[in-house]
Amino acid sequence: MTMEKRKRELLQRLETFFKNDEDIEEASLFTAEELQVPVDMLRVLVLDYGPDPIDVLAEYSFLPVSGGEEVWYFSSVLTIMSDVPKEGVPALSCALAKLNFYLPYGSFALSGDGKMLIYKSVTAVRADSKSAGEDPDDRLYEEIELAADTALLVPEGYTGLLRQVADGTLLLDDFLTMLPQ
Repeated sequence: MTMEKRKRELLQRLETFFKNDEDIEEASLFTAEELQVPVDMLRVLVLDYGPDPIDVLAEYSFLPVSGGEEVWYFSSVLTIMSDVPKEGVPALSCALAKLNFYLPYGSFALSGDGKMLIYKSVTAVRADSKSAGEDPDDRLYEEIELAADTALLVPEGYTGLLRQVADGTLLLDDFLTMLPQ
C-alpha cells in the first residue's frame, strides 16, 4: 500500500471518529485532487466550542515533507476567527506572543493579512515502526486521534479571551495579568 493511501485511510478513520461525536456538525474528507492542494484534508465543523461557545473549523492533514517515509507530520489547524478587526491586530498579536510561551502544545497565530486567528499544532508520528503482533496503522491512528483531540483541547479555554482582546472588550493588560507569572 502506498504512503498516500495509508495516510488517506488514517484520515478516513478519523473522519468516522468525528462523525460519531455529537459536538461535530460535519466531518468531510477531501482528496488532494478535489482541493487542488498537495495533501488530502479532513475538515470538521465543531459546534459550541469554548467557554463562550463559537463554531470552529478544524482541518487535519499530513504535511507534504519530502523524504518523509519514516516520520510523518500530522497537522491540526483550527480557525478561531475569520474576521479579526484591523484595530484589534496589534493587541491580539502581543497577546498571542505571550500566551504561546505558556502553551504545552501548538500555538496561536494570525494569518499574514491579520484577518484570521488560528491555532496550529504539528505532531511527528513514526510511520515505519512495528511492534510484535501490532498493526502499525492502528498505532498510527491512535497517535493522530490523540493529536487531533489535543489540538481541540489545548486552545479551548483561551478562544473566548482572545476574541475579546481582538474586539477590544478585554484590554491587553488585563489579559496579560491572567497569564502565569
